[in-house]
Amino acid sequence: MYSTTDQPFSPKHEEDDFTCLIEQTVETMDAELRGFLIKRNISEEFIQKLENEKIDASVIPVMTDADLAKYIPKAGDRIATVAFCRHNNSSLDTKSRKQTMLTRLRQRLVSGEAPVPAKRKQWAGKTSAKKQERRVELGWMDFDGKQKRYRQVKAINGGGTRHLIISKDKTVVEIKEMAENLFFPDGFSKGKRKLSYYSTEIESSQVQVSSSCTVDDLYEESRVKILRLYLRTKIRKVELSSDEEEAEMQLTSTPVVDLTGSEPHYSTDVQGINDMVHQEIDFEIIIGAMANDGVQLDDTLPWNDQPPHGLGEPQPAPWNDQPPHGLGELQPATWNDQPPHGLGEPQPALVTEPWNDQTMDEPAPVTLIIRRGHCLTDLIKAFTNPDILNTEVFIKMRLPNGKLEEGEGSGVTRDCLTEFWTDFYERCTLGGNVKVPFIRHDYQSEEWQAIARILVVGWRIARYFPVKLAAPFLEEALYATSTSSLKDTFLQYVSEQEREVLVKALEDFNSVDTDALFDALEAHECQQVPTKDNLIPLLSQMGHKALIQAPMYVIKCWRPIVVHLASVLPQDALHHVIQQKTPTGKAVKEFLQFPDEMTPPQTAVACYLKRYVGEVDLSTLQLFLRFCTGSNLMEQTIKIQFIETSNFERRPQSHTCGCLLKLPVGYHNYPDLRSDFNSLLTSSVWVMDII
Repeated sequence: MYSTTDQPFSPKHEEDDFTCLIEQTVETMDAELRGFLIKRNISEEFIQKLENEKIDASVIPVMTDADLAKYIPKAGDRIATVAFCRHNNSSLDTKSRKQTMLTRLRQRLVSGEAPVPAKRKQWAGKTSAKKQERRVELGWMDFDGKQKRYRQVKAINGGGTRHLIISKDKTVVEIKEMAENLFFPDGFSKGKRKLSYYSTEIESSQVQVSSSCTVDDLYEESRVKILRLYLRTKIRKVELSSDEEEAEMQLTSTPVVDLTGSEPHYSTDVQGINDMVHQEIDFEIIIGAMANDGVQLDDTLPWNDQPPHGLGEPQPAPWNDQPPHGLGELQPATWNDQPPHGLGEPQPALVTEPWNDQTMDEPAPVTLIIRRGHCLTDLIKAFTNPDILNTEVFIKMRLPNGKLEEGEGSGVTRDCLTEFWTDFYERCTLGGNVKVPFIRHDYQSEEWQAIARILVVGWRIARYFPVKLAAPFLEEALYATSTSSLKDTFLQYVSEQEREVLVKALEDFNSVDTDALFDALEAHECQQVPTKDNLIPLLSQMGHKALIQAPMYVIKCWRPIVVHLASVLPQDALHHVIQQKTPTGKAVKEFLQFPDEMTPPQTAVACYLKRYVGEVDLSTLQLFLRFCTGSNLMEQTIKIQFIETSNFERRPQSHTCGCLLKLPVGYHNYPDLRSDFNSLLTSSVWVMDII
């Protein structure tokens, strides 16, 4: 636009040139106005009339609408033209702006640098105004010996991103010490990995890091908005003394119990420090096929709660519906290791299973590898060991093809417990709406006691409770007495057709079909002829027989174990727990948590989801809850997140550990959403692949 000549520099010559430049700019703006009017389909006659009367872009904004209508007939064109002229004239409509432009261009031409604003000049040289602290993001990357590369440790395993505000004078050495304290509190990581076995350093993908650099130096060199650093760790080989080697050998002699038929064995091979750290100090129970599949225990989600530091005398615990805070809620006692006596013998004094005081400070973790589709048999085998009550139980699932599911955490645990109790209802109980265990020849005291331990541990780690079991049966097992109505529970125990006949007989005995009433009572071995006067006590007696007398052997097997649960679940709270955890359409709608702000398509999909939850039956509603949370009970709030997908990829997704439901917004009507959910929930093929 402007070029210098060989003539000597002259301020007057410079000003004339810049004045010419501004005039050329104005002429260019008039040409742009002509082009704008042509685009607005203004006729050439009106455009020529404007040019003849010398009405340019600087005059149009100050003209009245009536005067401008002589040249531009349409009101919309006039408004657009005025706006265009005002926008283009904003930098050249006053003399002061012209002079300012000349001054700035002159300063840049002479000095070669842009002028410094006056406000910045005011603070020049005053270092006290600078920030003394800077924000830093800190992460942890651990070296993977198998993949031969560093991998970021996720927050669920004790890593994640930590946001710090630290002094800008902190050195890299001090930052490394802070990172070690963050990721290895008291010298151990969340996965019980010892810091002394690692070599550590601070690295960044944004800038080259040296030990002498400060935070301010790194910011100056990287010029990033937020500095991100990583603590990189790698196992180093350490020479151990004879005493330390013996201690490490004891720690690495991890028992592996194969419950498919082989005896428990101990690995006596001394592993390297790398293997010892990555395997964690615990033992693993392998259930089912492919027990030697090379499963690493560091894939197991660590237990977050802190165990108690000792157990005192048993104390009554007030009821609360909060998640457990450790094993201290359960009461210690001693177990006589004898099966329950026969029904005709006097009941022995109640004794409970042992709680090892030696291990309560640091309960040993145990990882159960359960085959998908065989939760009932595999869990019963795992829980036949009474010592499992003194451990922290983690669960991983093995697929039918022999591979382990990638998913882990609380969602997998809830899903496994849900599958176990669903199979238990189908194969080990009798009843309609409520269930009662029945005696099987292949289930002896060992198996029934294992099921009781699953009930206790399931409540402890996931607050899962088998709400379909009849309340009188549970009360007799937990509290040795029953206060629930036997008649009302028995009506829920019988089939739906029998219940209709019995309810009609209670309402109007004379109008009921006598043959149908006799058939309903005969199916449950009634020994008396029913009448209007004796029907209610007759139903109570039959309820006592079916709900308490028949499963008494199971009750006696359970009672020494579930007494631990009775200490934290008072009898008056039992019905509240059952009612609270039993799903209903209305309750599930209240558990759905949608975003605070939603677009119209998201609002429509949210209405479709509420309608679906309100329409489906109880079994489908339980499948919906299991898909979203891993449990078929009312456990936690379900967070809804809307996602954009193509029509081909459109399907609901869920993260059971976080109780998160990802819902596509591409549903334009309710039947499409209903069809996708029904197909998904009835497929019974859900693979946990989110770590």
